[in-house]
Amino acid sequence: MSEYESIHGTRVKYLTSDPTLDSTTEGQVWYNSTSGTNKTLVHIKAFSSSANTPTAGSGNASAVQATQATALSFGLGTSQPQTIEYSGYAWTDGGSLNTGRFVLKGAGTQTAALGFGGYVDPGGPTTATEEYDGSSWTAGGALPSGRSNMGGGGTQTAALSVGGAPSLSSTEEYNGSSWTAGGAYPATLQDIGIAGPQTASLGAGGISGPPTGGSTIVANYDGSSWTVVSGTIPNGQNRAATAGTQTHAVVFGGNTTASGPPNGVVTTASNEWDGSAFSITANMTTARQTYGAAGTGTSAVGFNGDKNPGNSNDTEEYSSSINSITQASWASGGNMGDKRSFAAGAGTQTAGIVFGGLWPSPAGGGGRIADTEEYDGSSWSEGGALNTGRTQTGGFGIQTAAVITSGVSPPGSLTNITEEYNGSSWTTVNTNPLSLRDGSCSGTLTAGLFFAGTASGSAPDMSVSTVEYDGTNWTSGGNLGTARYGMGSAGTQSDTLGFGGYVNGGGGLQSIVEAYNGTAWTSSPALAISQFNGASGGTSSSQAWFAGGLVGSTPNISGITQQYDGTGWSGVTPLSTARRALVGGGTSPAAFGAGGYGPGGVNTLVNSTEEFTGETKTITASTLTTS
Repeated sequence: MSEYESIHGTRVKYLTSDPTLDSTTEGQVWYNSTSGTNKTLVHIKAFSSSANTPTAGSGNASAVQATQATALSFGLGTSQPQTIEYSGYAWTDGGSLNTGRFVLKGAGTQTAALGFGGYVDPGGPTTATEEYDGSSWTAGGALPSGRSNMGGGGTQTAALSVGGAPSLSSTEEYNGSSWTAGGAYPATLQDIGIAGPQTASLGAGGISGPPTGGSTIVANYDGSSWTVVSGTIPNGQNRAATAGTQTHAVVFGGNTTASGPPNGVVTTASNEWDGSAFSITANMTTARQTYGAAGTGTSAVGFNGDKNPGNSNDTEEYSSSINSITQASWASGGNMGDKRSFAAGAGTQTAGIVFGGLWPSPAGGGGRIADTEEYDGSSWSEGGALNTGRTQTGGFGIQTAAVITSGVSPPGSLTNITEEYNGSSWTTVNTNPLSLRDGSCSGTLTAGLFFAGTASGSAPDMSVSTVEYDGTNWTSGGNLGTARYGMGSAGTQSDTLGFGGYVNGGGGLQSIVEAYNGTAWTSSPALAISQFNGASGGTSSSQAWFAGGLVGSTPNISGITQQYDGTGWSGVTPLSTARRALVGGGTSPAAFGAGGYGPGGVNTLVNSTEEFTGETKTITASTLTTS
């Protein structure tokens, strides 16, 4: 007991029940007299598999200051210009590099990245530097000499290039326009793992080339010079993925054999750095080397790599947390009676409602329907028909008190007709001042919101308008900052989130998010990936979800699902069936998505329903044995 107290500053507590399990309890040990056990709260460290990248390969670079949910990979295999973006659960295409290459290095974030050096085949090492803005690459200042297999880190405007081939120990610093010499690395090495910003970086491992094997050197950079620290990286781990900071990093995979690559054996081993020493942590599922990574010492992601032999398209996420996380998931629900797209919906997972929409007509052009269906959590049943059938419409409320407004009615004309549903029939009420299609809605029958949309699909007619409904009348609200349509939405009349959408005239898919407080719209954290024309829901501006639709800088129909927790967006388990123009309702913990159409267009309409269960986190104390 005295030793424990001298180390931790506290004694082992004698308690009849476990204390509150949170960050303040982490690392403490207590005796639970009721269960007769010693217990503690520690981090759970583990790797988990995620979505495969589109192409197997190695030698790709990554935006190393990005997060686990917003990673970026570029350059892959033999002179590939491909760029792909990670949303936390799926990969989508980004803009291609101007100079295709591999074994290059990167820095920055998904929307502000830097790629530099690498090997062009044929041609050899390159000096090329390129900057990424989230959609396209442009030329930056060239490296002083062609090189590959460097260590790289930092941001787009404050990056580091360290060592590399051929036979380099130099450090170069990038300021957003040009490279200048920094302090030399303590050894001539390739593939050094770099973590942290330009002025406080960690260098670990690396290799001087076969048959020498890997280096155990660990060094810190202060923005001008490197200093070797006392800790060493176990087994000379090299060609590994590295994420984190100078004081807390994780190094995973790579090669640890004395013969070095390409003849050495790749590893699943991972080691965590605490600022002074490395300790063994969880093993990866797939052994590999020379691959991309991003994130922090507690939340990282690694992707692709050389399995020696063969290349990998695996993605693995590393987590070190006191939380046990149950991943979000979609599961099959009951099929609707009608196949439809561009419908409106409201309600919850166990009391949902869908109305209107578009379905294939015998002539093949599609028909606008007045049909209503109600969902009880397992099956759909017919409800009362709309007085005016329509598509690309807006809806809000609950199953027994819903509103439909605006949209496109037969034979294809914009309408501002509004109807209310009482659980059995629809009644036409006061018209909406806005005759628009693809607008967004939130709220209840007596406190609703309709905003954005478009009149004809051309650039000038996109709307920034907001109107509020009180159960009888419509009144004007504050204007959006960015005109667009096909947005997702969540919340109440006085606490709404509008996200994503489409901007005509070359604007394309959007990641913009705005929050409404009942008076005005303000900027909110952007989506992890641009998204348009999907299903959405949520209870407020701090809790929302967006699923399916068109996604990415090169739009494609997807099942991607993004979830908002009040601070940022992250990708979770995607829909089982990729589709757009679907309808949904419910909250992040319990939602539904139904209908829509797949890559084959409106003639591939579906009536399937999927039910969403959100991610959950639990904290569990560990029992200590006395064996």
